[in-house]
Amino acid sequence: MRTPFPNHLFRLLSFVLIAPSLAIAALPTNTEVEAILDKHLIANKQVKGVAVALVDASGIRVVTAGVARGNTPVKPDNLFEIGSATKTFTGLLLAIADEKGEAKLDDPVEKFLPNGIKLRDKAGQPIRMVDLATHRSGLPRLATNMVEDPKHRYADPYADYSVADLLDFLKNFNATRVRNTHFEYSNIGFGVLGYALTRAAKMDSFEALLSERILMPLNMDSTTSDPKRFSDRLTQPYDADGQPTPAWNLPIAHAGAGSIRSTAGDMGRYIEAVAEIKSSPLSNQIRLATTAREAGSNRINPIGLAWTHVPFDQRDIVNHDGGTFGSSSSLMIDRATKEGVFIVANSSARLFDIALHLLDQRYSIPVREFPKVVSLAEEVVARYAGTYKLTESMNVVIRASGGKITLEATGQGEFALFPESETRFFAKVAPIVITFGDIAVGTDGKAGSFVLEQGGVKRTARRIQ
Repeated sequence: MRTPFPNHLFRLLSFVLIAPSLAIAALPTNTEVEAILDKHLIANKQVKGVAVALVDASGIRVVTAGVARGNTPVKPDNLFEIGSATKTFTGLLLAIADEKGEAKLDDPVEKFLPNGIKLRDKAGQPIRMVDLATHRSGLPRLATNMVEDPKHRYADPYADYSVADLLDFLKNFNATRVRNTHFEYSNIGFGVLGYALTRAAKMDSFEALLSERILMPLNMDSTTSDPKRFSDRLTQPYDADGQPTPAWNLPIAHAGAGSIRSTAGDMGRYIEAVAEIKSSPLSNQIRLATTAREAGSNRINPIGLAWTHVPFDQRDIVNHDGGTFGSSSSLMIDRATKEGVFIVANSSARLFDIALHLLDQRYSIPVREFPKVVSLAEEVVARYAGTYKLTESMNVVIRASGGKITLEATGQGEFALFPESETRFFAKVAPIVITFGDIAVGTDGKAGSFVLEQGGVKRTARRIQ
C-alpha cells in the first residue's frame, strides 16, 4: 500500500531556518512568481501544472503555469488534490467541536466510537482526540489491516477501505506506546479523528461536516472532499515519470487525512482566515488550532492541531505539506505579518522550498540538476527489494515492481527512486542518493546493503533477513 501524503523524507521538513535579520520584503510580483515556477518546476519537467495563491492585506493573487491535462493550460478554477494539507482542516474541525462542547480536546476518542470499542494506549489509558491531532496517539502511519496489492499500490489505494475495516483495525489495535510521549506521523490517526468528529456532530458525512463548519463560513465554494463534485475541473495527476495516474478517493475512514480537493483561490480564502487578514467567524477556533501544543517531529518544530511551526529568522510560520502519488502541495502562513502562500501541483514534487521562498525571498531555493535516467531490466531492480535497517529507530523498505523502485522510511512517505547506473539511484523529491555497493549482492542474489547520502552525510543500511 502506498503511504500517502508524504512529508518527504527523512525529516526534511523539520529544521530551524536561520537568516540575517533584514526587513521582510513584500510577496513577489506575478511576473516574478511565473519566472520562479518556470525555472524550478516547469522547464526542468518537475511538474506538469502548478497553481499558486499569494495572500496579504492587498488581497489574493493566483498565478498558474503548465498544463492541467494533455495540452490544456492550468486555469485559476482548476481543482487539485491537496493531500495532507487536509489535516489542517480536520484540526480546525476539532477546535470547532471543542468550542461547541461536542468533542473536547481531552475527550477520549472511544467516547465517539460505536459498539463500545475501546482505544487505549500501552498503559491502558484512553487515547484522546488531541493525541490524534498532534500525531502523538501511538497509532501507526497506516492501519495494519490495509491490504497491499503491488499492482494497485498507487491506483486509488484507499477507495475500498471501509468503516468496517476501520472499526476492525481499532478493535484489534495493540498499543506499543503510552500516548503523548512520542511523535509518529499517522494517516490512520487523522482518519479516525475525522470519523470521530463526524459522529460527534451527528453528521451524515465528513463532507457535510466540512462544508457546514468551514467551507461555507469561509466562502470556499470550490472546495470538496467528495470525489464526485467538481470532477470536470480536477487537474489530471501525474506520477514522477510524468505519466497520468488516478486521482485518489478517500472515504470516511481516511477522509480527515487527505481527501480535500481545492483551487488556489479557495485556499487563498483559507489563508485569509488563518492569517486573520479578514475577520472570520472561526477566528477563535483558528487560534486554538494553530497554537503550538506539543513537540513535533523534533523539538524546534512544535505542532498544534495538525499545524507544524517552522521558524525562519524571527518569523514563526505555520505549515503543512501534502501529497498523493500524483499531486503535491505546500501551505505557509505567517499569522504575525498576516500573509501566506499556497502552492499546489498535479505531480509528485517537493514544493516546501518554493513555498518558503515565495513567502520570504531571503530563503534561497536549492537548485538541483538531475543525472540522466538509465533503463534497467526488471531482474536487476528486483534484487534491491527488501527491508533495510538504517538506524535503530528507522527501517527503510525498498519496493520494486515493473522495473521501478521506491523507498519508504519508518513513519515517512514513499517516493520513487531513479537509476543513474545499475547500482546508483537518486530521488527527485529530495536530495537523496542510494548506492548499492560491492557488498550489496548476497548469495541469494538479493542486495545486502546500500549507502544513503543526504546533506553531505553517508549512512549504511543493511538488509534485515
